[in-house]
Amino acid sequence: MMVRIAVAALIVGLAVTALCLCGCPPAAKTTEMPTPSAPPTAAAPAPAPAPAAAGEFKWTAAPTVAAIPAGAVKGMINGKPFEAKTVRIKQGDKSPSLEICDMAVDEPSGMVTGDTSAELDFPLAVGKPGEYVKDVKAEKTFDKEHAYFYYPQGGDKGPMSVNPSWGAALKIDSWTSEKDPKDPDVLGKVKGKILIVFDDEKKSWVGGDFEGVYYK
Repeated sequence: MMVRIAVAALIVGLAVTALCLCGCPPAAKTTEMPTPSAPPTAAAPAPAPAPAAAGEFKWTAAPTVAAIPAGAVKGMINGKPFEAKTVRIKQGDKSPSLEICDMAVDEPSGMVTGDTSAELDFPLAVGKPGEYVKDVKAEKTFDKEHAYFYYPQGGDKGPMSVNPSWGAALKIDSWTSEKDPKDPDVLGKVKGKILIVFDDEKKSWVGGDFEGVYYK
């Protein structure tokens, strides 16, 4: 009886030893799937450059329509900031004249005194859209092309008129014939943009978008 128990114990011991030598079966490995990355976001296109604001304008002897500052007509005249309150075109004998002044008028064709102004005579057809560009150094026909500015001197003195070399870029977008029942001198309305540069010691200039009357 004791021999049988010993044999059985021997068999169990051998089985345990064999199991330890072979080792336990390896644990199952879990494979982690990579998280898909989000597709790259396309870069937004760079915004187109906007026209320069009046305060950012840099004086140039070669004005162009593209260089006309955005917004209402502003600038520098005789070294001082200028802001237009009236912009209009006056009928002329040989060519129309664009008037830009820093004072408002009581009526569209009314007179202005004591103002600071710039004026441009330009050779474009009346009543039609068009463009006119002149470099400071370009030749001109004085009877149809001329620009100057003036400003008050104060006291009993009259206005100081300054006639330096000049350049301009003018774009007329629309020019209509419209009578004004309240002002018989009004002949129509004009809309466009303007830049006038003066080659004086203070580099005066005016530029921007405008809308005003055409009058006689």
